[in-house]
Amino acid sequence: MAPIRYELTLRAPIARTVLDVIQTRFDHVSTPGEDGTVLIVENIDQASVRALLILLWDTGTEAIKTLG
Repeated sequence: MAPIRYELTLRAPIARTVLDVIQTRFDHVSTPGEDGTVLIVENIDQASVRALLILLWDTGTEAIKTLG
């Protein structure tokens, strides 16, 4: 399966430290908008999406919508 783009809408702004970890582990990460409640990751495969969701879960960040 080809890598694609995922957009995750989060219940609350993502913590800066969590975002730093995500940007270290994954390429092409952005948080458009001022409040940091949307996370966009480009060129991500299914295994990486799972790892990202587990990281968010482990850090107490709740995703309320995922588009991919």
